[in-house]
Amino acid sequence: MGPDAEPSSDATVTFRGPPQRPAVPAADRFVHLLLLLDDGGPARRIPLDSLPLTVGRAPPAELVLEGGTVSRRHCVLESAGDSIAIADLGSTNGTFVDGTRIDGQVVLADGAEIDVGIYRLRYQRRHKAEAAEAAAIDDELQQASAYVASILPPPVDGGPVEVEWFYQPSTRLGGDAFGYRMLDDARFAIFVLDVSGHGAGAALHAVSVANTLRQGMLPGVAFDDPAAVIESLNRVFPMEQHNGLFFTIWYGVYDIATRTLRYAAGGHHAGYLISPGQAEPTPLAIRNPAVGMLVGRPVATAAASVPPGSALSLFTDGVFEIIDRQGQQWGLNHILPLLPVAAGKGGPRALYEQVRAVARPGLLDDDFSVVTARFP
Repeated sequence: MGPDAEPSSDATVTFRGPPQRPAVPAADRFVHLLLLLDDGGPARRIPLDSLPLTVGRAPPAELVLEGGTVSRRHCVLESAGDSIAIADLGSTNGTFVDGTRIDGQVVLADGAEIDVGIYRLRYQRRHKAEAAEAAAIDDELQQASAYVASILPPPVDGGPVEVEWFYQPSTRLGGDAFGYRMLDDARFAIFVLDVSGHGAGAALHAVSVANTLRQGMLPGVAFDDPAAVIESLNRVFPMEQHNGLFFTIWYGVYDIATRTLRYAAGGHHAGYLISPGQAEPTPLAIRNPAVGMLVGRPVATAAASVPPGSALSLFTDGVFEIIDRQGQQWGLNHILPLLPVAAGKGGPRALYEQVRAVARPGLLDDDFSVVTARFP
């Protein structure tokens, strides 16, 4: 038959379609999850495979949320056809769904937020294929998170400088990094940096910069010169060549013999020196642009004397840029009275616990990084 020929009158076209399959019940096509957002770490996935599930502060509750704001038997999640419903069990502080205290059973919509005491959870209803894909991505993010943690240096206990830290990203992958090392027998270098943004891109950039510093991979640069280090980082990491990412950094070098700390900063707020006999921490601040924004600009430096028994506190802005339980936005001035807490043994974690105690429920808005160096 030619291209312009009409089909014969007895031609038959039959479309059978795909083979018929029995309908899959909705209950078998979807999975139900709770994301626990208030445990001080990345969101934890809790599959709702076995219902009913009781939430309370102690067993026999299946989901235990510790603390005095949660009743022993606080609420229960149950099947409601293809959906999930929640009911309060006469708890003292109540159960809230999307900000409203519930009375009786409430069917949860996908994405509903549940407040149980100080804890916040999010309900998700996902297709099984989507949930499996999300689980695979979550596993990859977990591996990436483990790698980021692996580049962080171990604490230093004893010697001319003692160091400890606390790090809690606001998402699975954070954009903070820090490091320290002996440059030689007489000098000790330390830094903290904060990449703009969150997530995988910021984390990859932070890891790249931190590895460059900890391995001394800036050819021809004297790492005991804070200005030279930051000027070189500007040349190596211009934001237009790194997907628009820039970062702030505080970098210092301590001379053990002279007890002098030379430092420079690129867009980062002050480090704080906490010395015996001083009522307030001493800010070690100097103004320079963030790294990656103005390549070729000279970097200013400064120096400070370090009395015996002093401690240096370095941190990122996620430590103080929080919203407290009264809805007030914090700033740097709010964290300064708490800095002496960070100076002692176990101080970085103690500072985190104090901030968590005053911050609104839920994950912090930004990565939380504190490094404390003590100078005996």
